[in-house]
Amino acid sequence: MHVKFLAKMMIAGAFVFATVAQSGFAQDPYQTETFAVNDDVDIKVRTSGGSIEAIGRNSDEVRVEMYVRKRGREIDPGDADLRDWEITIEKRGNEVVAEAKREGRGWNNDNISISFVIYSPIRAAYDMNTSGGSIRMVNLSGDQGAKTSGGSITAERISGDIELKTSGGSITIEEVEGSVEANTSGGRIRAEDITGDLNVKTSGGSITLDNVSGNVDAATSGGSIDAEIVNPEDYIELRTSGGSITVSVPENLGYDIDLDGNRVRADLKNFNGEYERDEMVGTMNGGGTRLKARTSGGSVTLRYL
Repeated sequence: MHVKFLAKMMIAGAFVFATVAQSGFAQDPYQTETFAVNDDVDIKVRTSGGSIEAIGRNSDEVRVEMYVRKRGREIDPGDADLRDWEITIEKRGNEVVAEAKREGRGWNNDNISISFVIYSPIRAAYDMNTSGGSIRMVNLSGDQGAKTSGGSITAERISGDIELKTSGGSITIEEVEGSVEANTSGGRIRAEDITGDLNVKTSGGSITLDNVSGNVDAATSGGSIDAEIVNPEDYIELRTSGGSITVSVPENLGYDIDLDGNRVRADLKNFNGEYERDEMVGTMNGGGTRLKARTSGGSVTLRYL
């Protein structure tokens, strides 16, 4: 389906009510389309000014719900002039595309935004991009990508590699099995229950890492770092210019230690090297995982699990 102007609303009884409640939208969708697909479906979502939600469930279909808001209020068909929008909701082979693009003028001239909520099989790979809203993905298996210029990103219960980027919001990551790359220019990052390599960076917030297994590279220019690495592999690298660092690791493993800050605190365990007030360099338990933490604006504390 490819249309310039949508003027209908499809209601599917109690099922729609349940999915709307789950997605957080108060009204029925402005437009709904459903497609039969196979597992490992690719889903591409693009919109200007609206949010995107991707929800995996045990199903053999993709359900695309489109919501239209004007000045923050959800509106019904006929209450919005969408003639300047190019809207595409269609299936191409085993790929589903949902796009809302403002033609000509900037999207915010009449305060209209278009959001998508998409229910898909759990085994689905998403490529999502919005210029002005938040993104949420939950309960998916497959590689996921999400980018927004003006909102937060949340990823929960994901099995697969994920790449997340926002220029204006926080990032929350929970229960992921796979490598994670997350970057924000304007918010905090929190990652919990991660199994896989973790690469996170923010220019304007703190970083909190809980129950992480794998390699870790975390950097911030404007906040503290608190990292709990329960099963480290080759390296742990933590950097901040504007806060303190606390790193917690298993006590019985080997580490190559390089800590640098205004003050360094550590309970030495089988340590061999140099330990001064503001620096610690050496090996612990004979060496092993590279553990490097540096800050120019706070202390560094090494703790044991």
